[in-house]
Amino acid sequence: MDKTKPLDRSNLWERTGRNLLSGFRNMYQPCVVEESDSLYRYKMWFFGWSATDTNAHLSIPGCDMIFHARSKDLERWEVWCGDGQWDATGLEIAKWRPILAPEGKFYDAWHDGDPSVVRKDRRYYMAYSATSKPFSKSVAGYPSDMVQCVMGAVSEDGIHWERSPQPLLIAAGDAIAARPDPNRIGDFHRPCLRWEQDRWRLWFDYWIPGKGVCMGHAVNTGDFSAKGGFVVSHPPAEPLLTGWPNPDVVKVGRWYYCFSDPGIYPGATGWAARQIAEARSADGLRWEVLGYVAPDSDTPACHVPQACVLIVEGREWLYVFYSCQVGGDPYDWRYNRIRCMRRPLEE
Repeated sequence: MDKTKPLDRSNLWERTGRNLLSGFRNMYQPCVVEESDSLYRYKMWFFGWSATDTNAHLSIPGCDMIFHARSKDLERWEVWCGDGQWDATGLEIAKWRPILAPEGKFYDAWHDGDPSVVRKDRRYYMAYSATSKPFSKSVAGYPSDMVQCVMGAVSEDGIHWERSPQPLLIAAGDAIAARPDPNRIGDFHRPCLRWEQDRWRLWFDYWIPGKGVCMGHAVNTGDFSAKGGFVVSHPPAEPLLTGWPNPDVVKVGRWYYCFSDPGIYPGATGWAARQIAEARSADGLRWEVLGYVAPDSDTPACHVPQACVLIVEGREWLYVFYSCQVGGDPYDWRYNRIRCMRRPLEE
């Protein structure tokens, strides 16, 4: 990836600066699915901390958890509160309830997040991130000081989920313990799930020593939840893109577009150097980085983009949903607003 001459693509997007969801403690990764046969046409899955850090007020073991919302118009959202109840005011955040939380297995004990949902044959399929608890001391080869993997789940209603018996992607040996290895390739995380014709495709980020966080790709031509069903389609040491965290892929016509939040924003450092960026591919495997999008005027950084094609106002649009960091001094890395931007698709 050429980081020396990134292009500013901000003027391609319509942005209102309006919050779709806000007022929470720290929530992000909004995955939106359109259902033309539903009263609530738009469904959203997102994750993080609702009313308190680590969701301490919920008294549920773990830290990050996945939540669910619905909307008729992309503007007014209702959040699931359990027992058939929804918060339509946006003011009862302490009542929001997760639809997935860590289940206690070694590799799924602390974080459930980064939901990517596909609706297929009237069922919902989700790929999401899961992690072990943070290690008490550092282990060579595990830069995040925890085991990270990609899990799967299936649902009839988008609220109640049956998890895959094992991770969709996990480094060898990580299911039961962390083994010191400075040359380890692993930390599969931040999945993007797509169904194409006769197969599942999964893009994700992962760790390669000496290269950092990179983007990879896996394919599954069989059962979604089967053990070993997802197979990485390239040599793990040879990623699709280097330095490309939080990838999300959408297909528009004959092109695939991937959105990420790499550190290519010019003139910035730290968190603010990471902004939404875009790449394009003809096959989803060989990518050209197109450029970046500057952050909204009232936030230092926009991160964790999720893209989809939606029909709004009788037109097809490419939407990118994202989250805004708080910032300030000292810098607050939490995300307190979920927003979207869009551009019309060509005829």
